Amino acid sequence: MTPHHPVLPLWIAKDEQITCPELLDQYKLMLSDEERAHYLRFIYDGHRHQYLVTRALVRCTLSRYCPDIAPHQWQFKKSRFGKPAIVNRLNAPLYFNLSHTKGAVVLAVNYVGEVGVDIEWIQRREKITDIATRYFTQHEIKTLQAMDPVTQRHHFYQLWTLKEAYIKACGQGMSLPLNQFYFQFLKQRIHVCHTKPSSLVSENYQFLQFQMDTEYQGALAIQCTTGDFSSPAIQCRHVVPLRTEQNDTHIELSR
Repeated sequence: MTPHHPVLPLWIAKDEQITCPELLDQYKLMLSDEERAHYLRFIYDGHRHQYLVTRALVRCTLSRYCPDIAPHQWQFKKSRFGKPAIVNRLNAPLYFNLSHTKGAVVLAVNYVGEVGVDIEWIQRREKITDIATRYFTQHEIKTLQAMDPVTQRHHFYQLWTLKEAYIKACGQGMSLPLNQFYFQFLKQRIHVCHTKPSSLVSENYQFLQFQMDTEYQGALAIQCTTGDFSSPAIQCRHVVPLRTEQNDTHIELSR
């Protein structure tokens, strides 16, 4: 039975801290032919390294939920908007989504409905007002402009991560312009509203936010298919693929 307030784990890998050569060699053995070719195409070592850790995190974490499938056996496909999904035959649906930023990779896994996650390193020196002007609604832009610089930066990343998580959860990607929807923060709930008619059922998505190490802001968008909108508790779990699994039990899928 699913608890009234379920716990949704976020699996987090600090890629810059994972440097053991033997461990990285094991990650490479997990890659599919397509992933291996992608890995080799990276120009910068840091990008290549983060991609390798990302693929290991996905494969090892999914095997926590389905231990009968080894990390190297997972197969994936992408929608026409680029969202990945599992090809393997499972006893119950399993949804996942990834996000990465400087120094961190985050994976969200859900068995109830689609999920989208975004994480951002908030110490960037980019001019956030210029980004907001390009991608946000007029109401959001005016709200940001009225804030002091510290509050403005914090609110910007709250909105940005919510928007990214939402378009990933609904599978639309950037085909759904970020300035065609906005968020309302009402009664401890976050609601999404569209500025133009949309086929998306906005009320079927639940939004949660999280912070990590004072340097990262993140957000989750979860599709609610059962009519149960009880808020799950987020549990951030820092893991090192393969190494952490040795002392951890697998997770049973709720039926």
